Amino acid sequence: MMPVRYVFSAALVVFAFGLMTVPPASAQQRRDGALLPQEQSGTLTVVGCLVPAKTVRGGKGTKADDYVLARPRRGPVESVPEGTCSADSGADALQIDNPEKGIKAGMVGRWVAINGRLERETDKNPDNLRELDVLSARLVPVVPPRVAVATPAPAPTPRLREPEPPAPVAAAPAPAPAPPPEPARVLPHTASNRPASALVGLLLLAGALTLRAFRLRQEG
Repeated sequence: MMPVRYVFSAALVVFAFGLMTVPPASAQQRRDGALLPQEQSGTLTVVGCLVPAKTVRGGKGTKADDYVLARPRRGPVESVPEGTCSADSGADALQIDNPEKGIKAGMVGRWVAINGRLERETDKNPDNLRELDVLSARLVPVVPPRVAVATPAPAPTPRLREPEPPAPVAAAPAPAPAPPPEPARVLPHTASNRPASALVGLLLLAGALTLRAFRLRQEG
């Protein structure tokens, strides 16, 4: 009976050999954005970042008008938040074929929608980019994201204060009682009006005597 360790070693060898013999189709699939299976071609709309071919690894950039469509995804796409774009050297990309059918220099570094025929790819080298034969191309409209405006919180409803009860009015002080009228001065019982009567009589008598003397003087 074969020892277990030999069985395990043989399984590792078979597994490693299997990894070495599997073609890098999955890697190729990642480079073309998984738009179509490699053995299939077809016409479709692809949206991506148009950059010079020399920017991305595997791009054929021998001429100034050689481009690749980096970061491809299936379209159509109505709009993008930013018009400009870029790609690193290892980004997914498609080699642009026949760019004169719609590609313009002003589209470089912008998001572009290309309607064209995606060719099938039989090469297992992941750096051999699939070709996209251009039929027409246009810039994708740019629609900046809306900035959310903070809605002010509603003002708190003021609490109605109940009217305070009126302060008690101090009672007016009662008027001081009027002083009692002074009693009429009463002359003492010992006083009498006789001296006054005597004085009046004396004056009358003196006047009568003076009048008589005056008449007698006139008659004599």
